[in-house]
Amino acid sequence: MPLRRTIAVVALAALSSLVFLSRYYWGGRDNSSKCMVSFGRYNGSRYYKKGETMKTRCLVESKWMQLSQHAVSIGGGKVIPVINDWLFIDYHDRINVLVEAWDGAGDDQSNEKRFVAFRQTKYAYSGESLAIIGGIIEPNEEPEEAARREVVEEMQCECETLVSLGKYRTDVNRGMGWVHSFIASDCKEIMNERGAPNDLEEENQVGAADVEGQERIYLTVSELRDAARNGEFVEVQWSNTVGLALLRIDT
Repeated sequence: MPLRRTIAVVALAALSSLVFLSRYYWGGRDNSSKCMVSFGRYNGSRYYKKGETMKTRCLVESKWMQLSQHAVSIGGGKVIPVINDWLFIDYHDRINVLVEAWDGAGDDQSNEKRFVAFRQTKYAYSGESLAIIGGIIEPNEEPEEAARREVVEEMQCECETLVSLGKYRTDVNRGMGWVHSFIASDCKEIMNERGAPNDLEEENQVGAADVEGQERIYLTVSELRDAARNGEFVEVQWSNTVGLALLRIDT
């Protein structure tokens, strides 16, 4: 009798565990919008892959991003078992723009084609890096709209021609949003628009102007190519956009 009772208890425990795991991993998307820790509401898109994302649970969120725990089944669970600790970051999509300098920019009187870059510091990098225009695509804003807005805000110029260089995933396993790359030309300087009203309500705006110090510089095509080759654009999305732009530039 003790043996039978032990077998029954073990079988009941195993069945209970199976029911729990089934509900947790195979119960579909978590309908709860509540995060375990919240520093502000994240209003961006949330990733879910049909047939592979079995369940999600929000761990931490802010207006910038959301860190979630995913239960992931790759190959329908036939290749490997369900991975229940797959951490995934939902982050607002962003734009990068390499801007061709306009006539007279930087007091240069030559006719040589030049491009605008910034020499700046960033929190996650100990030294200096070259950078280009970048920013977050605000909710309900199209990538091209965001690119044009950021050029006005950061450089006080408008560009007639804006060419898309493509859309790229920041991290193909952990998310971190998408980056839309552009190259801008036929630009002209306008009045200083920084701080002027725009169509975005300030309290709902996710992006913000850079607080780190930065110096605007102008690079010829050969200087831009050398900087890219030497790894002076440290962030991968900057180097990606510059590299793609260089393939299109007519020297």
